[in-house]
Amino acid sequence: MKQDNTDKTKDKAIEQHEKHRRHYEISPFKFIMMIVSTIIITAAVTAFSILGGSEKMISDDAPKRSEFVKLYNVYDTLNKDYYKSVDKQALIDGAIKGMVNGLNDPYSEYMTEKEQNEFSESMQGDFQGIGAEIEQKDGKILISSPIKDAPAYKAGIKPNDIIVAIDGKTIEGWNAQQVVKKIRGEKGTKVELTIKRGAQDPFKVKITRDKIHMDSVFSKINKDKTAIITVTKFQEKTASEFHDALTKMHDAGMKRLVIDLRNNPGGYLDEATKMANEFLNQGDIILYTEDSKGDKTPLKAENDMNPYTENVKTAILLNEGSASASEVFAEALRENDKAQIVGTKSFGKGIVQTATPYKDKSMLKYTQLKWLTPKAHWIHKKGIEPDVEAKLPDYTNAQILDSDTVLSIGEKGNSVKSLELGLKALGYNPGKIDNEFDEATQQAVMAFQIAEGIAPTGQMNGKSTSTFTERLMKKVQDDDTQLQAALKAVNS
Repeated sequence: MKQDNTDKTKDKAIEQHEKHRRHYEISPFKFIMMIVSTIIITAAVTAFSILGGSEKMISDDAPKRSEFVKLYNVYDTLNKDYYKSVDKQALIDGAIKGMVNGLNDPYSEYMTEKEQNEFSESMQGDFQGIGAEIEQKDGKILISSPIKDAPAYKAGIKPNDIIVAIDGKTIEGWNAQQVVKKIRGEKGTKVELTIKRGAQDPFKVKITRDKIHMDSVFSKINKDKTAIITVTKFQEKTASEFHDALTKMHDAGMKRLVIDLRNNPGGYLDEATKMANEFLNQGDIILYTEDSKGDKTPLKAENDMNPYTENVKTAILLNEGSASASEVFAEALRENDKAQIVGTKSFGKGIVQTATPYKDKSMLKYTQLKWLTPKAHWIHKKGIEPDVEAKLPDYTNAQILDSDTVLSIGEKGNSVKSLELGLKALGYNPGKIDNEFDEATQQAVMAFQIAEGIAPTGQMNGKSTSTFTERLMKKVQDDDTQLQAALKAVNS
C-alpha cells in the first residue's frame, strides 16, 4: 500500500521535470545541510535545469547558509551530549522529514531508501499489506480508495473512511507515512483498524494482510457488445495494458465503451496522458500545467486517436475515490467531447508531484505544479461533477460489523441500523429500519442464519457476521446502480 497519489511526469511537456534530478556526493552531515539548501533554492535551480536541459551536480563545497547555524548547533549538541549514543542517520532523516512536513502538504514527503523501495514496489503493482490508498487531509488520516478485490476492499473499507486507531492505539498526531508503516506487514498477519464513517460511531475492522500483485486494467464485454474496462490505478505499464484491453474488446466486437475509474487514486500522470491519446486527435489539449508564477504550459496529444475508439460512444465512471490522474483522464476526454462522466463527484486533486532521487537511494517528492483541465479549470479540492449523477444504494455505505461484537435483543446504535439495512438488502425483513435490535430484527437474523446453514441463535456475531459481510459485498457488486447508469448512458 502506498500512501499518496504521485503524478510522475514523463511526457513531452512534463518530462522536463525529470531532468532536474540531482545526485549528491557529500558527507552525512553536509548531506542534510544540502537538502535544506536545495529545498529553499529549488525554484531557481529547477528553472535553470529546465532551461539548460541537463542534469546538474551540486558540489559538496557549496557555501553554508547562516540560516542553518541553529541546525548545526542542535546536531552537534545531540551528537555530543545526549545521554546515549545517537543514530546520526536517523537525526538527518528526521530533520529532513520535519522540513518537508513544514510545507503542510500531504503530497510532499522525504523517503528513506527503504521507504522509497516500498513506494516503487507499490507503483509496480507488488506489495504486502491491506491494499488501500492512504490520504492525509485536514489533520485526519483517511482511506482515499481501497483497491478492488484487495483485503481492505473485501473487508468493506470505503473511500473517505477515517482511521482513528490501529490495533487499539490512537493515531492522533500521526502523519500518513507513520500510518502506512504501521499498517504494512507480512502476508497472513492481521491488523485491526478503528474506522469513523460519516456521522456513525467508530467501529473496528480486522483485516488479514496479503501479498498483492495488482494488474491495473481489467476488461469484459456484455452480450450487447458494450465493453467495460476497469482501471484501478495508474502504475507502470497501465497505458500499455489499456491499449491491449482496447484491442481485445475491439476484436470481440466492441460497439460501446464504459471506463470504470471508481476508487482509482491516480498515480503516474504520463500513463493517464498516454491513455487519453487513445481517444484524442493530434494537437488536442490533454491538460495544462501551471507553475508558481502562473505560467501555463499545454500538454497536447501527439498522435491521432486509436481507430478502435473512433465512433465508439464512451462513458467514464467516477466516484469520491477517483483522484488525480483519474481526473486528468476523465476531463481530457469530456472537455474534448469524447466521453461523458457518470457517477458521483470525484476526489479533487489538481496538483502534480515530482521526485528527486539521491545517491543514497533516498528520495524527495514534492508538489511542483498545478494541473488544469483542457478548458483551464482547476478542480483541486472541488472535484469533478458528473454529467449523470448515479449513487449506490444506501446499504452500501452501512457500517462494517465487527465479528467479535455480539448484537442481540436490546442493542441500540448505528451498527444495528447497518445490520437492518443489510438484512433488508439481502431479502430479509428486519421490520422498521432504526437503531434498535428488536424482535423483528432477531427473526430476520435467524432467517438469515438458517438460509446460510448457521445455528439460528438470533444473535449476530462470529461466523454469522463474517458470512453476512461476504454476502453483502457480493450484493453490492450485483446491484451496481452506477454501472447500470453508465451502461444506459452509452446505449441511449
